[in-house]
Amino acid sequence: MKNLSLILSLVLIFGISIVANAQKTANHNVKVGISKHALVGVSSASEIVLEPAAPTVAGEGLNFDAESTSDNSVYLQYSSIIGSSANKITVAMDGDNLPTGVSIELTATDDAGAGNGAVGKAVKGAITLSGTSEDIVTNIKNCYTGTGAGSGHQLTYTLKMGSDAKYEDLTSGNFTNTVTYTITEN
Repeated sequence: MKNLSLILSLVLIFGISIVANAQKTANHNVKVGISKHALVGVSSASEIVLEPAAPTVAGEGLNFDAESTSDNSVYLQYSSIIGSSANKITVAMDGDNLPTGVSIELTATDDAGAGNGAVGKAVKGAITLSGTSEDIVTNIKNCYTGTGAGSGHQLTYTLKMGSDAKYEDLTSGNFTNTVTYTITEN
């Protein structure tokens, strides 16, 4: 009987010990999610005005080399988390509402460095804006450029009169065009 009591006591103590140890820990999974996204914006007023300087002396023509034919107050900004490939930004001008012989050229600088990550590379050289989308920033990976003036890629818009344009074809007036930036996967 003593042996049976001793065996029952040991089984009871051992069983309680197992139950007590089993209840000392618990676990579950924690899933971390990082959303894939691509956002683009510009830091500027809603309208840029480009206008050649009017002549100040009779017999002179419009000055397309004047400071008023260029604007660099806009910065292109974006945030990007990619899946497996890179993103790019294209630019197009909706409509072609410009006087005959006049065009708008766009250039972008490298990123100003106010953000973080693997920012894209600006396409080198001037792009003549048209209704056809053209790359302006490529190879955008996981990054953000920052917000506000001085963050992102500085854009310069320049009004040009083509060398083959006829001065007689110019017309006075206000010609409004919309420039659209689109971020997409490569």
